[in-house]
Amino acid sequence: MKDVGVREMVRESCVLCAVKHIAQARALSLEIPKGYEEHYYFAMGHLAEAEDELEKRFAGLAGLVRRERKSWEADPAYSMPWTWLVLLVAHKGRDAELKQIRLIEAEVSEQTVEELTSWFTEVQDGVE
Repeated sequence: MKDVGVREMVRESCVLCAVKHIAQARALSLEIPKGYEEHYYFAMGHLAEAEDELEKRFAGLAGLVRRERKSWEADPAYSMPWTWLVLLVAHKGRDAELKQIRLIEAEVSEQTVEELTSWFTEVQDGVE
């Protein structure tokens, strides 16, 4: 394939994005009994997006969302635990993010401003 100069973007895991997708799936599911049967499929898509958002850094949470989605897929009458799912993903993801922040803080706490500036420049150069 010919290189056309387009950078490949690496998609990071985003817990809040996953939570938003789960919440949107819930909102769509509330419309299904009102005659919007197609919203079931849109909701399934949002749950799949939530899985995708979590897969890189939170594979366990992604698997959990997938199991719930597959349960609902196998039985459209399945009672999805929406609130539990949103709160669990938000809580576990937040805890993991805080641990990562603490590791970064510990790593840079002894570095000088010059060292941090140099590191940041190297990171920026690698992105371009």
